[in-house]
Amino acid sequence: MMNLIQRWLAGSAAASWDLSGYPPFELPHPGSGAALTEAQAQQNWAYWQATLAGRQRLLRDWLLAHGGPDPQALQGTAYAKALNAWAKANWPRLPAFARLPRHKPWPDCARSGPFIVYSLLGDLAASLGETIIRANGHWRWGLNLDATDLADDMATSRRVVLLADLTHPTPEAREAVLDLEATIFSDHRFPDSPGFVHLDSWSTAVADAIAGRHYDF
Repeated sequence: MMNLIQRWLAGSAAASWDLSGYPPFELPHPGSGAALTEAQAQQNWAYWQATLAGRQRLLRDWLLAHGGPDPQALQGTAYAKALNAWAKANWPRLPAFARLPRHKPWPDCARSGPFIVYSLLGDLAASLGETIIRANGHWRWGLNLDATDLADDMATSRRVVLLADLTHPTPEAREAVLDLEATIFSDHRFPDSPGFVHLDSWSTAVADAIAGRHYDF
């Protein structure tokens, strides 16, 4: 009887996805802030720009093959909501953070080999950024070179993030900064957190960015 129950439980669990064929995305210089020179950050930015379009095409194909939303068919908040719902349903099919070999956490993590899931997560975050840019041209991809963020050792510092010029810049901030990777990587690391299970911070962030809510531009 116990063997029958075990086989039933094993059969009822969703099969894990094999990501070994997913194309890795390793920046020339992983990390953020003072761990990178500005020249290294610029090299990352150049590589990121050169590969963005191709990676987003690959991501679209992968999502469609795995029951995900089509980023070309859905736009803005509709895409973010659909992607969040898909993630909640399918996160268990991705390699879990707790089962990965010991490693440096985001944003210093490797994104290939046993950590290939991080390439996928980065591409998902970029797809949310792309849907924001298409809906609100104030936003653009760029390096966060803010001196205050560097001094405060912010994870966004010297990394590629979404930026928007502020209408009324201050000595402390000249640009709005939105780091979508931070949200997606956190939700993968802590999939049982109430914020991920019961809320949808992805579509909230996208809706706020598109509307300019909380941003001075």
